[in-house]
Amino acid sequence: MHTLRIQHLAGYGLEVPDLQVGEDFYTAYGLRSQRQGDTVQLHSQQSGPAAIVLMPGAQKRLHHLSFAVQAQDLERFAEHLKALGTPTTTPAFAQVREGLWFQDPWGTWINLVAVPSKAAAPASTTESPPKGVTGLPRTDRHLWRELPRQIRPNRLGHMLMYTPDWEKAEAYYCQALGFRVSDRAAGKVAFLSGGEGVRDHHCFGLINGTHRGFQHGSFHVDTIDDIGFGALQMHQAGFKEGFGPGRHALASNLFYYVRDPWGSWIEYYADMDKISEDWQAKDWNELPYIWPAWAPEFWTKEMNANFEPR
Repeated sequence: MHTLRIQHLAGYGLEVPDLQVGEDFYTAYGLRSQRQGDTVQLHSQQSGPAAIVLMPGAQKRLHHLSFAVQAQDLERFAEHLKALGTPTTTPAFAQVREGLWFQDPWGTWINLVAVPSKAAAPASTTESPPKGVTGLPRTDRHLWRELPRQIRPNRLGHMLMYTPDWEKAEAYYCQALGFRVSDRAAGKVAFLSGGEGVRDHHCFGLINGTHRGFQHGSFHVDTIDDIGFGALQMHQAGFKEGFGPGRHALASNLFYYVRDPWGSWIEYYADMDKISEDWQAKDWNELPYIWPAWAPEFWTKEMNANFEPR
């Protein structure tokens, strides 16, 4: 019998004080919105459940996490979680997502949603190389006129959240959901991968913090041009506070972050490292980016303030 593992991040939910403000921000970013009751469901180009669900609340705060699992594993996960002392239950808001619900030891709601076996992992292992290195003809051609300028992210890739009891939280998520640590920024961040075989370096991460909180979500795009045009797209929509573009150290991905209306971040990313079953996790003391050199210190309030209510 195979090891129980979540396959990838399916989505997350945020409480926000103004649904329209949230919808305007995320549709400018390139997600497709759909009103459903008193929620806003936000979708990337990938089919499946909503990547982000916005719900009304007094302040912006992380409401829930959602992870994709193989359909045949749902019942096994229910038994496994019960044995760990975090049994599945049915919250009053369960209709926002199908599947199982439970709370981790710190009270965060987690949803497990079944996906067909062939869709158990996103298209992270088959994504095309960046345009410009694919051998496409460039002679007598104005490539700059052909580049797509309206950016629509392909899929949700990962999100990071703050958590107290950082080491205990890492141990719980690995034991409960089958995550594996892919790398750590020593004492600061644990990057976790899901699924088997060749996969994204991480789909989830835990930041050592004073209390639970949402730090950023990140969506995959194809190229550095898509990241640049995404940044321009947000700037033209009035969302001008950002960080990047740049390239991370751990995971090596290209990035651009945009500050959301509540102080947290959304990221465009491309060209992330892939890891296999042979990967060995390490603790690092490097900066989280290798360029640009002028960037603010990533771990301080300039980039990493936790704006969640305690």
